[in-house]
Amino acid sequence: MGNRFRCLLLLFLLLPGCSGDGLVGIRVGNSTARVELSITPEARREGLMGRTSLGADEGLLMVFPQEQTIEIWMLNMRIPLDVAFFDRDGVLLEWSSMEPDGGRRIYASPRPARYVLEMNRGWFGRHRLQPGARLQIADAGGDPVAPR
Repeated sequence: MGNRFRCLLLLFLLLPGCSGDGLVGIRVGNSTARVELSITPEARREGLMGRTSLGADEGLLMVFPQEQTIEIWMLNMRIPLDVAFFDRDGVLLEWSSMEPDGGRRIYASPRPARYVLEMNRGWFGRHRLQPGARLQIADAGGDPVAPR
């Protein structure tokens, strides 16, 4: 595990900007949301499996230790989602809508990515988010900072 990832992990774990419910504030472009963080391989593998709902502006942010081609599927999922892939600088590469299908379809990042954001289906379209939008994570004062 690289030093940069360790620092990011420590920041997330100690981040006073986290709400009491364990959600962290993020911004994508000009849109805000609150997300659970999924940092360990086990947490990333589990993702949102078995969930029956998400809040309107709530989701899951998966953080990988380094950029890589990332594959996501809808195994054991009950709710439709949007999935977005971001590079190491937090730049949106692409997003797709996903339907629960027992994990049959694989959604892959178009090129190496470091962050994956899962939100309710339609979230990215409603917010008119396009490739190039930036992901920012709230700091202790609630101000957005670029991921690194």
